[in-house]
Parts: sequence; structure tokens; C-alpha cells
Amino acid sequence: MHEKERIHGGNVYEVARKYIIDLEEILDFSASVSPLGVPEVVMQAVKNSLGTIAHYPDSACKDFRQAAASELGVGRENILAGNGAAEIIYLIVRMILPRYTLIPIPTFSEYGYAVRSVGGKLKYFELQPEGSRFVISIDDFCKSIRGSDLAFICNPNNPTGTLFDRNDLQEILEVGKANHCFIVVDEAYLDFVKGGSDHSVVNQVFHYDNLLILKSLTKVYSLPGLRIGYAIGHKDLIDKMNTLRDPWSVNSLAQAAGVAALTERDYRTRLQETIWEERQYLYEEIKKLPGLKPYIPTANFLLVNTCEAGITASHLQEVLARSGLLIRDCTSFQGMGPYFIRIAVRTRLENMRLIHALDAYISSLRG
Repeated sequence: MHEKERIHGGNVYEVARKYIIDLEEILDFSASVSPLGVPEVVMQAVKNSLGTIAHYPDSACKDFRQAAASELGVGRENILAGNGAAEIIYLIVRMILPRYTLIPIPTFSEYGYAVRSVGGKLKYFELQPEGSRFVISIDDFCKSIRGSDLAFICNPNNPTGTLFDRNDLQEILEVGKANHCFIVVDEAYLDFVKGGSDHSVVNQVFHYDNLLILKSLTKVYSLPGLRIGYAIGHKDLIDKMNTLRDPWSVNSLAQAAGVAALTERDYRTRLQETIWEERQYLYEEIKKLPGLKPYIPTANFLLVNTCEAGITASHLQEVLARSGLLIRDCTSFQGMGPYFIRIAVRTRLENMRLIHALDAYISSLRG
């Protein structure tokens, strides 16, 4: 398989320019971030910190790392802050310099880009559609670990929503350790899963020196423009990664926003309740539309197969974009064909607008 063009969701600027639409009029269903906007306490923290841009940021990110450590029940020495989770992904491959990296596909494309940036080779393990889900054979995946130096697991997986059980992850960690394979578990979307903490392996960082866990504030707190994420791992791993990272990669405003976000509980609870209700609404409504097949969602997005409707993802994306509705064409995901779209879960009124637009267009095709 060949790498596909480097594309991500959330490119509202291109849509605004292409279709001459005001940025504020675009409803972005292509980026899976909170539809509730930035929490007020976070916005206020950024405003209060504006004066700090006259100074270099804290290169150690001590306050942010302490807030993250307190949130997760680990030590500050187990936390590494980064300019979004993407920076940390690149740090990991620079630390390991893997010859062969195992990646379940389809999944977040930056894993592959990062590995290729250091000359590593990719081993793909395809997730399989089974009914209304994409599933993975843990036994076969564990067999594929042999001969691999590094493996990435997105839990829940983007864009399929595949959720890994903690016991399965434990087995993967054991096999990885026995085969000298480093395991990275990306939990960027885990806060959107009901009972998500039951699927986390954060408590395993004390027991495995071949494990790193990724977290992001982008999705939950609607902060894609500030770029802040972090890794959790054994102290020795965090120390080693610290020697590789840029000294001031996380700016002062991002650090202030991160501290405020991690201490804000009410917003996250309200967001989770909204997402859990609205993703079920979206799933049920999309199931009613002829030719569209949604897969059972676990996070804050839905993967939808448009093949039976005879509409390619790129065409549907363009049709909806003309109305100011932006969805994700999943063609750029390795292992996805031309008939898959990803839709982020938003508020009820916004979701209704998307459903009505989809219904109207499919009805027009059917005459």
C-alpha cells in the first residue's frame, strides 16, 4: 500500500475560501472536537495570561504536568507535555528509531508519517468490518508484533470507533515486552467513551517500560488552535524524551489553558452527557437514510459507509460544503475506500441541520 495525501479534518479556512462562505457560517463536522466551545474558565485563564507572552514559557511545564499528574493519579515525573499529541508522536519515533512499526488501519495518519520521517518501515494490520463494527483479532495482532520495534494503538480508534478491552491491551503489552516491541496507546478520545476509564492502561506505566500513553486536550476542551497534549510513561522514558524535545515547544497560553482545563470538572461532565445523547440520535437518524450505513459509535464521531447510496465521500463532502456543512472524507485514511465519511457529534440543532441536508440530497437522487 502507498501512503495517501496528508489530509486532516477541520480545514474550515479552505472551505470558506473555496465556496466564499463566512467562517462563522460553517458547521464543522469534520473535526472531532467539543461542540460546546472553549470552557469559560479556560478562556479566562488565557486572557489572564496574555502578559506572560513577554517572557519565555516554562520549559519544564511544571504546573501543567502537575495538573495532569493529579488528574490521573501518577507522578509529575511520569508526564511529558507537548505541542499537541502530534509532537509527542514524532518524539517517540525519534527516540526509538524503529525499523518496523505495526499500525492497525484505518487509523490516525500521523503515526505513519512520523515513522516514515525517520526512515522506518510500516507493517499494516487491517481492522475488519463485521456487522455494524470494525473489529480486530487480538491473537493475530499479537502475532504481528513479532519482528516489530514499535506498535501504535488508538483506543478508541479513529475513524472506526473500535474499542480495545483493557485485558486485550494487557496481553498486547506482555507480548510487546517479550518481543522488545514498544507500545503506544493513544487515548485521545477515551473521555468520550462511557466507562472510558475501564479501558485505560494509565496504571500500567509503573509496570511496563515499553509503554507510553498519549492524551490530548484538543478534543474535549475544543483547543485545536492552542496545541497542547501530553504523554504518560515510566520516569526513565519521560526523561529520555525530554532530552529530545524542543525546550519551549508549549507556549505560555497553552500551558495556562491546560491547567485550567484539567481542573474544570463540570464542563467535561456536561460535554459527555451531550455527546452520549447526541451520538445515539445521529446514529439512529442516519440509519433511517437510504443507502447510508453508520457503524456503532463509541466516541464523539461516527463512521458512515455511503456505498449503497452510490455517493462517493468526496462528492458528498463537496455537496454539503456548498451549504456550509463540512464532513470528513475518509479516503485519505490508509485502508479506507472512496465510500466512507466521518461525522463529528455536535449539538441537537446542528445535528438536525446535517440530517436534513443529507435527507434532502439523497431524496433528490432518488427522484
